[in-house]
Amino acid sequence: MNIKNLFHRKRRVPVGSPDRKPQPLRIEGISPAPLTPEPDEAELAAQALLEHMTTPTKPPRGEASRHKASPSGDERGVEYYRQLADRIRQAHEAATQRTVRFVAFVEQELQKPSLPLSGPGSLGLLEAELYKRLDVIERRGGELKKRWQHCLATVIVRRMQAERTTDEKETTDSTD
Repeated sequence: MNIKNLFHRKRRVPVGSPDRKPQPLRIEGISPAPLTPEPDEAELAAQALLEHMTTPTKPPRGEASRHKASPSGDERGVEYYRQLADRIRQAHEAATQRTVRFVAFVEQELQKPSLPLSGPGSLGLLEAELYKRLDVIERRGGELKKRWQHCLATVIVRRMQAERTTDEKETTDSTD
């Protein structure tokens, strides 16, 4: 190594820096699979297999009571509410994961030059599905909310442009 090269190295950008752009995780030589709005059967099977492989066969000490049936009525104690809070937290995490996946799917679809106004994969359907996930977006906020807002704005603008062009075509056809 030459002394000049030592002093003229490129500046490395730290991992958490806003200047660093995220790179998708890819395997060299393999093209990425298209993202779908909902997991397909292969993904669900892989997830079930991973969960099966990572769960211990015996519950750890003190955790055996968590797997009992939930008590009824007057028997509800602290453990019941802890289990309930865990289930609610898990449901929120699952909803957030589904929303992140859908926003990534919409971003992928918006890279296509033109999308239909109606039908499957249409701008109207994407807009409706984005609005359905508003509660999760509001709860989560942050970068996910910015991405969601950008997707929604892009979908609305494209839909308005597509409607305008179809209206213009109809008026020119009717005058001919």
